[in-house]
Amino acid sequence: MKRDWTSQTAILLVGGILVAINLIGLNLFGRLDLTDDSVYSLSDASISLVRELQDPVTITAFFTANLPAQFAVNRRFLKDKLDDYRAYGGQNVQYQFVDPGDDEELSEEAARYRIPTVQIQIIESDNVQLKNAYMGVAIQYEDKREIIPVVQDLSRLEYDLTSAIRRLTIDKKPIAGILAGHGEPSLIQDMPTLQEGLSTNYDARAISVDGLTGDAKPDVIFVISPQDTIPDEDLRALDSYLMDGGRIAFLINRVAANLQVGQAAELTTGLETVLATYGVALSPNLIMDEQSSVVTMQRRQGFFNIAQQIEYPLFPIASNFNSGNQMVNRLREVAFYFVSSIDTSQVLPDGVTMEPLIYSSHQSGVQQGFFMLQPMQTTATLSGGPYTLAAAYSGEFPSAFEPGRKSVPTRIVVVGDGDFVNEAMVGSIPGNLEFGLNMADWLVQDEALLAIRSKTIEPRSLRPSSETMRPWIKYGNMVGPVILVVLFGFVRWRRRRDRQIVVVQK
Repeated sequence: MKRDWTSQTAILLVGGILVAINLIGLNLFGRLDLTDDSVYSLSDASISLVRELQDPVTITAFFTANLPAQFAVNRRFLKDKLDDYRAYGGQNVQYQFVDPGDDEELSEEAARYRIPTVQIQIIESDNVQLKNAYMGVAIQYEDKREIIPVVQDLSRLEYDLTSAIRRLTIDKKPIAGILAGHGEPSLIQDMPTLQEGLSTNYDARAISVDGLTGDAKPDVIFVISPQDTIPDEDLRALDSYLMDGGRIAFLINRVAANLQVGQAAELTTGLETVLATYGVALSPNLIMDEQSSVVTMQRRQGFFNIAQQIEYPLFPIASNFNSGNQMVNRLREVAFYFVSSIDTSQVLPDGVTMEPLIYSSHQSGVQQGFFMLQPMQTTATLSGGPYTLAAAYSGEFPSAFEPGRKSVPTRIVVVGDGDFVNEAMVGSIPGNLEFGLNMADWLVQDEALLAIRSKTIEPRSLRPSSETMRPWIKYGNMVGPVILVVLFGFVRWRRRRDRQIVVVQK
């Protein structure tokens, strides 16, 4: 009996190839990520960080086992991320999952790490019950430790992990100063969310002009909505800080507007002439946009006051961003509160470049000189846009006080609204806080973190279709696959029939 060695050889050959691929895969790591923001892959900043570790990082994930499906995905996502970190970091990244459960010793350890229990809903025996669960992470490097109390926002997970490892491995955080002393909003009282966000990677603190010199001078300064006239000596201090390579974000209200009293007027602080020397000009106007936030108005109807929400063009929502700049290219929306435009026709000094960041929509207009703030009276034609609402400047800036002196290469960001990072604004649209934090990273030239923070996990939505197309799509999905299978079988049958050898017996 003749053996079919050909089939056996093919099986052995395929098996050998599979074994070889698995052996190669032990030493090589790769991933095909087709999502827009590569949310399932590590960014270059994370890869570079773990590859350059000098000592091991130990990550302990305190995670309750057998969680309901909506929470179990967090555990799987975290494990996949940690596998990636270990693949690139090698022996310098070690992790383990621990389920404290009813183990008193492990529960005490989680408490020492300040990892709390969270209450989740589970369904058992057709009853909804509350259960305490752990979903936190402790990262340890040498004798230092960072904590992620609850793994909740998966789109921020890589940013949280990388930022934590980064904080553990650097000697000290860069300083982000918020200028104070000229009627600016309070960092603690008016901008706590911004302070909390900055504190992740920076030493965020309010600072006066006296703190702009010396060893403890900030790496970046935010000048946010000054209301008083800034003295010349303070302007000189800011100018000197910039000349020495300091980076500044100017978030300026060029018009003082008050919706409650319905009044607005041009606001002059003294920064105008200094910024003009740098090639920066904010127009004393207010931008109106068809794409805007709503305000609630009380309208009298008969004997009753009725609350009515109407769109208010003077509170624009910008969604037109410069796709070439990492600061804004992944933002979805930024909401403004009375914003002025940047005069892009201003002549730039030699060695200075300007890059627009955020624009109003094409259906936007401008108020200048005389301002009408009442929602029912903002009837100006919304045309003439887009207008530039934020811009970045780079290069060697001429001094406003020392003729002939130029700064070392540095950076400036200018936004025509000083209120968009206030607490009332950052809570309404996430892009406001994200833009503020991205600004700090770009100014200190830490673009690596920008790519991580801006990652988002969003469900894909279907494109709207017409009424006539919907039945075709519906029945095409129902019948189409069946037809394809039948056609595939028919084609296979015809090909096999054509290959048959007909033996004619004589």
